[in-house]
Amino acid sequence: MDNKQRHSVVTTLSLIRRQSATYLPIGHSFIPYDILVTVVENFTSGKELTVKALFASLPYSDMGLRYHFRKLVQSGWIELQTTNDDARVKQVKPTEKLKKHFEMLSQAVLPLLNGESFQHDN
Repeated sequence: MDNKQRHSVVTTLSLIRRQSATYLPIGHSFIPYDILVTVVENFTSGKELTVKALFASLPYSDMGLRYHFRKLVQSGWIELQTTNDDARVKQVKPTEKLKKHFEMLSQAVLPLLNGESFQHDN
């Protein structure tokens, strides 16, 4: 990879991070970002995601995950639903709020992923 390509990759990653912060409540931590992306990824793939499976899939401490997870539920970004099999097992789903904001984020970064030129401020 030459310097021009490397610069392009770094610029694209920086823009995606800034757009993510605009549309999602990620703050200073990647934990909420990873939780939200995992929830949306599983939902759009039609996969059931339990709280236990979500926590097991992310490389963070349980304490850190619980803190951010609770904040995302309380602020209406993700919701919990009981499963038919066991009322103690909770599925994690995106709320309409998260679906809407993720769609706006997708529209904002789509030009970057398609290789189109993207106007931005440095």
